Amino acid sequence: MNRVVRMVGVVALVGLCGGMLAACEQKGGPLKVDRVEPEQGSTGGGEQVTITGSGFEPGKTQVEVRFGRRKSEQVTIASSSKISVVTPPGDRGPVDVTLMFDNGAPFKIAGGFKYIPPAAGSDVRKAFFSGQAGAPAAPAKTP
Repeated sequence: MNRVVRMVGVVALVGLCGGMLAACEQKGGPLKVDRVEPEQGSTGGGEQVTITGSGFEPGKTQVEVRFGRRKSEQVTIASSSKISVVTPPGDRGPVDVTLMFDNGAPFKIAGGFKYIPPAAGSDVRKAFFSGQAGAPAAPAKTP
């Protein structure tokens, strides 16, 4: 009886460790984050940027992306090497871009994005809601 209990304990332990190792490995290779493109955008936010790297698994991997302290609400893992993100509004100047993957792997691109004031003649509110920051404002219609 004692041998059966020990054998069951060893099998359970091996099964647990094997499951833990599989959870740490990524099918597309190890997670890696390289850069943000474009590297700058409007303080109004709402701009589409791409974070490039490797080891992402669309549909399986989840990630939280922050620009400085502000969390992006629109994040999509587009491929094994690209994450599409819509920037949140931010203060002028460079910010760190931080990614936290669902497996606990954190990545930080120091000064990875720079917020700049909107271009002259642009409507920040329209840019934010349309996702096209820096777009010129439409001419006002007169009745």
